[in-house]
Amino acid sequence: MEILDRINTEFGGKYDFLRVQSVTYSTHSFSAQIVFLYPESCQNFDDTQKLEISDFVKKELSLGCEVKIKYKKSYLDENLIKKNLFEFLQSTYPSMFAYYDDKNISIVKNNDFIDVNITLLDVVYQYFIDNKVKDKILKHLNTNFIANFVVNLIKSDENLDEESLAIHEKNVYENLPKQKEVERYPVFMPELLCGQEITPMPEPIKNQTDIKMSVILAGKISNFVDKTYISKRNKQKGIDEPSHYLTFTITDHTGSIDAIYFAHKTSYKKVNVLKDGDSILVVGDIKKDYEKKRLYIKSISFCEIDTSLVAEDKQEPEIEEPIIKNVHIDEYKYVKPAPYILDRQENLFDVKPNYSDYVKTHTFVVFDCETTGLSAEYNEIIEIGAVKIENGLIKEQFQTFICPENEIPEEITRLTTITNDMVKDAPNGNQAITDFYKFCEGSVLVGYNVSFDLGFIQNTAKKAKLYFSNESIDAMDVVRKKMYLSRYKLINVVDALGLTLKNAHRAIADAIATAEVFLKLNEI
Repeated sequence: MEILDRINTEFGGKYDFLRVQSVTYSTHSFSAQIVFLYPESCQNFDDTQKLEISDFVKKELSLGCEVKIKYKKSYLDENLIKKNLFEFLQSTYPSMFAYYDDKNISIVKNNDFIDVNITLLDVVYQYFIDNKVKDKILKHLNTNFIANFVVNLIKSDENLDEESLAIHEKNVYENLPKQKEVERYPVFMPELLCGQEITPMPEPIKNQTDIKMSVILAGKISNFVDKTYISKRNKQKGIDEPSHYLTFTITDHTGSIDAIYFAHKTSYKKVNVLKDGDSILVVGDIKKDYEKKRLYIKSISFCEIDTSLVAEDKQEPEIEEPIIKNVHIDEYKYVKPAPYILDRQENLFDVKPNYSDYVKTHTFVVFDCETTGLSAEYNEIIEIGAVKIENGLIKEQFQTFICPENEIPEEITRLTTITNDMVKDAPNGNQAITDFYKFCEGSVLVGYNVSFDLGFIQNTAKKAKLYFSNESIDAMDVVRKKMYLSRYKLINVVDALGLTLKNAHRAIADAIATAEVFLKLNEI
């Protein structure tokens, strides 16, 4: 597991005896728990060392929630192992093990190895072999104990009379878990883009109802966004070179699923040709992020999809209260904009910049949001900051805190300086977004990595039965086209253009800085 690799790297292999027994996350209490196993032979593994590991893990993960870490000693008592394994087999294969007891399991310590011998009647033995149950047993033991296990399946020489054997086998066969045939359909002309070759037989997306490893899916891309980040490890090493990850939705004739692909340098050169509308074939693992399923992609191929495959349900979903896309709001109720005042005095001899016709003839709202996390669906906006540009001049500003439904995580407070006390008397999401909707009427929306902030805006607006249909521009795209920098974070762009950014990670400050960058790069 990656966290064990990080621990071993940080402490030079001093704790290479650790194993991860479980990692759980509670959306109710917004907390995560990691349980580490250590062998009973580690007599000198004390509280000081546990605290050292716990502090490192909490700092390294930076989950933005409470992290609880527990340590359990792995006792290698034969009876304990036998009891644990028998309970596992009884709960996992109840129909088969109703006829067994723990005498069918023997545990033998053999130097550095522990032999686990399981004696089975012929019909059960054959089922275990055919379905690779031995591997599941080994995985279970390695999750709950630290030892070198060898699992041996042994055919029973028990002599049952023919009638008893027939009844036993009939009961077992009738209750064997049914092997569900996986539904698949063909796609054509796969062309590998990155990763390993993929068998062109994907499953329907509608069938992906739970966590699943190495699933093959296909469909068309939509909502494609190319994003960058700097890994925590690189930050600690002082390396600011960004890495890329791609987010998009894959839709086939049965449904849709959100996907993410973390690209290495070499693979990014291949996958940055992807765009909305492309048909792709992928392999990945389906995981849950805050209870929402997402496909973590490992391999991607272009493909051709049979055009005769059509959506099983073409009807639009019923919406009890329709989202309004074009509505006029008469007045501000909770948040009123204010005139924008420069924090420096204009000089009489300043040369007034000249802007493109597009900038002169459009009104722009440049905005930024501070949020409680990275998921637009599960996290909330806690501050909106925006400025309005008319005829190349910043005329108005709009700023408000928003009182979220849940408390602000400490990690977010450290980043933004926004506390729960600061937002407790602020408008709620519906109130603030309604006034912001009025502020944005007739304007082009501009943001730095705008898809992130716009995702939160639209999700908040949806709850207020509104929809922002404004044209939008990503200022980061403008920067990438007009400037060559090693890093494209807003602060780096501001520095390169000789501008200033005060109070970074506060919405109004970031919005003003983005507006100045946008105007500067549109001068002629």
